[in-house]
Amino acid sequence: MQMVLHKGKSMSGKQKKLALVAGLVFAVSLAGCASPPLRLYTLEGAATVIPITSGPVAETGPVLEISRVTLPDYLDSQDILTRRGNTVERSPNGRWAERLSSGITDLITARISAARPDVFVTEQAPIGSFARARLRIVITRLDISTSGPASLDANWTYISDNDHGPVKTERAHFTSSVSGSGTDERVVEITNDLVNQLSRTIASSLPGSGTP
Repeated sequence: MQMVLHKGKSMSGKQKKLALVAGLVFAVSLAGCASPPLRLYTLEGAATVIPITSGPVAETGPVLEISRVTLPDYLDSQDILTRRGNTVERSPNGRWAERLSSGITDLITARISAARPDVFVTEQAPIGSFARARLRIVITRLDISTSGPASLDANWTYISDNDHGPVKTERAHFTSSVSGSGTDERVVEITNDLVNQLSRTIASSLPGSGTP
């Protein structure tokens, strides 16, 4: 009985070679079927490392609350989208790390904070008796085409921190000169460029900016 079991477990040299070849073929076929790994992208990460002054925020100091940016419904997801003619194409292997409206809001908040260090800029209303101005931003068009320049249209409303202050609404159109092939990296770079242009224009339009 022991001899039978021993013979059943043993493999000839030819059998071992056949098994090795079969294993290699299987491994190669799996590698060929595997799709490229999913890559997650964020908008300009350097914006999040802007130095912030430490210490308590005075309740009498200026506060600007920025609401989440509004986008067209089809854009506000984690999909990285480009337009080809009249069709919208989704990247097969790239995604935003968060909803695009959230990422754009974070970047605009960081950019305005850097441009206006005299103002406490926040996405969440602070608890307490803080008087705060409010900023509402609506991106009506964010068009990144596989050919031709990309563009962004937006309007924003500044609501003063007191009942008798101004309510100021402005709008602007931006284009990006970023060139290159239709890759996910290009879409991210273009989006960064357009949102940075929007951020600078909004910051310069705020009361007390000192910019004409």
